[in-house]
Amino acid sequence: MRLTILALSALGCGPTYIDTGLADPPFCESLTDGGKTVLEDGSEASAGSGSLHLRVITDQSDDMFDPYYVAYRAFSLEPSETGGVQTTGNTNGDGLVEKTLGATTWDFEATWTRGSTTCSAVMNGLEIQEGKTTNACVVLTCPEE
Repeated sequence: MRLTILALSALGCGPTYIDTGLADPPFCESLTDGGKTVLEDGSEASAGSGSLHLRVITDQSDDMFDPYYVAYRAFSLEPSETGGVQTTGNTNGDGLVEKTLGATTWDFEATWTRGSTTCSAVMNGLEIQEGKTTNACVVLTCPEE
């Protein structure tokens, strides 16, 4: 009986996987991924639209996912080719932005003010394609003081 309990408890101790909403293989796992995008088939968006899954990371901390820098940062998305209405919001607690956008090219900017210094994460030319998901990684950095 004791052996059965140990065997059953060992089965429940496997690795835990967290769905980050980002592309496989792992993406946005190092600062070198900053500024990169990965386009994948499939999207939950309606006709004429695609999905954006974007993660903000930072070079201001030993932990590039440090919530002090990436969580709840104000951002804007603006169609770069056509102009028009900006989409605004805040990153979530993990620095993620998930939006359904019209199929066109978009510019992303997130900012955070620290004293008199404005830190920013900027990515221009995000291509959103109909029926596809664009995964993007952008680095929030602060100017040298």
